[in-house]
Amino acid sequence: RNLSPPLVTLAGVATMAGLPAVDAILSTTSLAALKFINTAAFALNVGAVSVPGRLDGQQDDEMRKGEINPSKPNANETASGVYGRNRCRTLVDPSGWAFAIWGPIYLGETAFIATQLLSSHADAVIPGMTAPFVAANLMQSLWCASFRPSYLGGGMKKYISAGMLAGTAYSLSLVLEAGNAAAAANPAFHAWILTPFVIHFGWVSAATLVNLNGSFASDSTSSPRALTALGHSSALAATALGVGVTVAMSAPVYGMTLAWALAACADGMKKRKAAHSEHDEKILGAAANVQRKLCLAGSFACGATALYTALL
Repeated sequence: RNLSPPLVTLAGVATMAGLPAVDAILSTTSLAALKFINTAAFALNVGAVSVPGRLDGQQDDEMRKGEINPSKPNANETASGVYGRNRCRTLVDPSGWAFAIWGPIYLGETAFIATQLLSSHADAVIPGMTAPFVAANLMQSLWCASFRPSYLGGGMKKYISAGMLAGTAYSLSLVLEAGNAAAAANPAFHAWILTPFVIHFGWVSAATLVNLNGSFASDSTSSPRALTALGHSSALAATALGVGVTVAMSAPVYGMTLAWALAACADGMKKRKAAHSEHDEKILGAAANVQRKLCLAGSFACGATALYTALL
């Protein structure tokens, strides 16, 4: 539950660096073995997610106790945990309803695991997707290990969790690439069965930016102007990702997922609590209004691009 930051970092770097070699090894492995490997990797992810103690688990506890009420501005003045202290400082703080997306992601990926075990519908994509799928599950498991209170504070260790999410997103992008390649080579392959992975890819792309901003906000020395710059840059980056990846990879589901995330971040700016410092709030309050507009515009751009791509 409390793996050392250097160990987690080393494991993440090794996973990403070793991905091409693992892909080459698995390309000569039997389908039956690949299906077993996929199942084991997904089971590891589910097990890691279920281990208590993550920062978002603290948020859930505070909500149940009434210390955080994300539906009411300034309702979490008594929150003592890290989320209660920092929600007023980050400009990338999606409303709680956004996290319901994890339900379809895990249900869909569970259905895929069952499908690949019980039928041949996914056989065309399994050789190309197994290595990045395993990497994605390993990286998300490492995120679970690093998104914990012990990683906050001074130094760079607070950014390890964001790095693990970035690695997860990159790995899932390779799963999508494998799906597109399989669909091009085999007209009988139904690429829609990879939809849960595309949603997952989109969500962790956005979550990486949320995590990065939250980690930066957890440092009390981060100035409100620096928080503003990072927040606005993140909104623009999320929009660019949503539009760019949707077009480049013909992935309208990705664009709709980024539209969902940006809409949630815009809503989150309506519900943020005021900063404890009057000076900080003067800057962050004004920045939150701009951030909300940036996120709304980004959500529209991503959604419109997704719709256009789907109709092509």
